[in-house]
Amino acid sequence: MKNVSGKLLLIAAVVLPGIVSADAGVYGSIRLAVLYTDSGAASGDTDDLKVSDESSRVGLQGSEVLANITAFARWEWGVDADTQDSPLTTRLGYVGLSGDFGTVSFGSQWSVWDTFVGGSHTNIVGEGLWHNGTERNGDNLKYAGKIGSVSVEADAIVAGRTETEEGVVGQNSDPIDEVQVGIGYNIGRFVMQAGVIHRGGGVDGYLGGGTLIGGRVTYNQGPLVLSAALARDDEEFGGAEETTGVKLRAGYRTGPNRFLLVVTQSNNNVAGNSPGAIAVGYQYDLSKRSRVALEMASVDPDIAGPDSSIEGGVMFRHDW
Repeated sequence: MKNVSGKLLLIAAVVLPGIVSADAGVYGSIRLAVLYTDSGAASGDTDDLKVSDESSRVGLQGSEVLANITAFARWEWGVDADTQDSPLTTRLGYVGLSGDFGTVSFGSQWSVWDTFVGGSHTNIVGEGLWHNGTERNGDNLKYAGKIGSVSVEADAIVAGRTETEEGVVGQNSDPIDEVQVGIGYNIGRFVMQAGVIHRGGGVDGYLGGGTLIGGRVTYNQGPLVLSAALARDDEEFGGAEETTGVKLRAGYRTGPNRFLLVVTQSNNNVAGNSPGAIAVGYQYDLSKRSRVALEMASVDPDIAGPDSSIEGGVMFRHDW
C-alpha cells in the first residue's frame, strides 16, 4: 500500500491553492523560553541555563463551501526560532471534507489520544505545563462526528509498511498499522472522555504492538477547571512493560492571570519504579496575542542513576 504522506503532498498541492483563494488564513506562533535545570549529584550535580524554542510554528489553512459540504486543508510547519538556518518540519498537514455526516480527513493530524485523554501515547505523565507540544500522527485517516450527544473520533494509521522479512520488528503486513478510538459525553459541568489505542502484536508488530486504554474526567466551573486522567498499557506497547499513569490538573483564570498545578505519577509493574513530577505555573496575558509564562517543576525519574531535578523557566509567546 502506498504511503499516504506522499499522496497528501500531491493532493494538497492541487487542493490548497483553490481553498486559499476562497477562505484562507496565515497564522503562526513564536515561543521562546529561558529554561533552568538543577540536577542532583548522581546526575553530575550540574546547573544548566539555556535559551530554547518551545514549539514555534507557522501555518496556512483554508476552507471552501461546496454545496452541502465544506472542503478544508491545513499545513503547519514547526520551526526552531532559536537556531539559525533551522529547517521546517511538518507538524500538521491534512485535507478533508465536513458536513452533516461529520468530518473525514487524512494526513498528519492530532491524535485521538491527545484529544480525549491527553499526554504522550506511551507515558501519560510526560506532559508539562506550558511548553510541551501536542501528540500528532502522520499517515492518519480520521473520522470525527457525533452519535446523538456522544462525541466519537477514530484514527487509522496507514503507514504502508509491508512484511519483508520474518521476525523484523517494525514490519507489518496488515493494511492498518494502528487504530485509535475516542468517545466523549457531557454531564452538566462534567466532561467524560475515554480513549483506546491498539497496535497489531507478534514479532512483526507495529512499534511493539499492544493496547493502551485511558480516560479523563474534567470539571468546569467558570474560572476553575479540574481534571483527572488515568491510563494503562500492556507489556508490549512501546516496551513500557505494564505501566499505569495518572495525571491531576487544576487551572484557575481571573482576568489576564492564569494559574496551573499539575501532578503526575506512573507505576511500572515490571521494572518496579514510579517516576513522577509536580509542576506549578503562572501565565499573564499581555494582550490577546501575547503572553508570558513562568513554570517550576520537581521531576523524580525514580530510576538508578539520575537524581530528582528542579526545572523551571520563563517563556514569551506571541501568536498571529
